[in-house]
Amino acid sequence: MNWGYKKVPMAVVFVEPESPGNVGFLARAMANFGLSELVLVNPCDITVMARARAMHAWPLVQNARIVGSFDEAIAPYDEAIGTTAKTASDNNSTRAFVTPRELAESMGKGKYCLVIGRESRGLTTAELRKCDIVTRVPTAESYPSLNASHAAAILFYELFSSKGNESRESDAREKQALVDLFSGVAESSGLRNSENAVKCFRNVISRAFISGHEAKAIAGVLSRHKK
Repeated sequence: MNWGYKKVPMAVVFVEPESPGNVGFLARAMANFGLSELVLVNPCDITVMARARAMHAWPLVQNARIVGSFDEAIAPYDEAIGTTAKTASDNNSTRAFVTPRELAESMGKGKYCLVIGRESRGLTTAELRKCDIVTRVPTAESYPSLNASHAAAILFYELFSSKGNESRESDAREKQALVDLFSGVAESSGLRNSENAVKCFRNVISRAFISGHEAKAIAGVLSRHKK
């Protein structure tokens, strides 16, 4: 794969695709940007329509890994990137999102999977909570939902064209360590709603894409204030 100046191992997970044509279109978009690892979760029947839409990318569909659950699909990867057409409200601290460009500019080394949801309803709230990062393609508020393969193509383009940066991105383990440290500080501070504060901090960390050096510096400060 050619991802500008960086190499990012990336699989594409399509959760319960409902149209064989969209499976083919997705495979074709993947081939356009040098991606070759496709995972299908409980897919529809893969008919000749998928082959017609995939064109020369048909081998990607033939070699796709077929799994029975969301958890099984994302298990082999360091970080799962969920996609959604919805926005997180200020009162909903479940998960915030980053734009495709923010995602592309900040991804570091690691084994990623990009998770595409069902054509009719996308990923469930429970599935999005299991993702390490959530991204959303900015669209008109009057009609925010994109076709699954179209949204994927936009994401692939941003990732493919990004030059990235030289700083090492903090990994999932380092981010979790920061959340654990913050949790200890929040609990010892006497806040009435420390649990919500921890959720908000987790959201910030998920979309911040801090470097390993920055993670170490923040951990040092939190460690000194943890009782």
